[in-house]
Amino acid sequence: MRRAAVLGKGRLAVHACEAIADLPDLSLDTVVPTTPEPSWDISLTDTVGTRWPEVRVIESGDWRDLEPGRCELVFSVLYDKIIGSDLIDATPQIINCHPGRLPQYRGVRPVNWALRNGDDLAGITLHIVDEGVDTGPILAEALFSIWPDVDEVRDVWWRAIAHGRQLITDTLPRLQAITPRPQDPAQAVTHYSRDNHQLGDRADWTRT
Repeated sequence: MRRAAVLGKGRLAVHACEAIADLPDLSLDTVVPTTPEPSWDISLTDTVGTRWPEVRVIESGDWRDLEPGRCELVFSVLYDKIIGSDLIDATPQIINCHPGRLPQYRGVRPVNWALRNGDDLAGITLHIVDEGVDTGPILAEALFSIWPDVDEVRDVWWRAIAHGRQLITDTLPRLQAITPRPQDPAQAVTHYSRDNHQLGDRADWTRT
């Protein structure tokens, strides 16, 4: 049986753990929580400790404390650190769940930027992890409507999480049958933390 690790935070990372635990060919081996865990979502650490006490939790929150080669699948779900080549090269499959459309919204705060840009469509994407920032080939995506005149960041975020749950449920059992689709570099835009000041009134959960 293949061993899997989940890196990340909140209820979507918990759902990834649930989906992995339900698969007959995967065993949930390790969890690496984002640290500090956000106060506005459920604790991945506490939930895993209650529901899967046999699963190892790396409390440092650092992917470098996950031994390369230990797990055949690493699933990053809203994890806030860039995974390096040591783990990438030693792991058959590393997947990232990114709360935005790719390649148009690589990097940080894709929900905030979609609203800042006045988009009427947002998305959540599963892609292969490579050494770039959200540059790996796409496995699956879910697109959904947003209404920038009335939606706040928190509205679109929780909508993305809801669509992400279904995307994970549908995709994980089919991973071996999916042919990853390369991203179009001509459409690529990457946002960095240094750009956050440009978000204006879309920098926080709400505009008030």
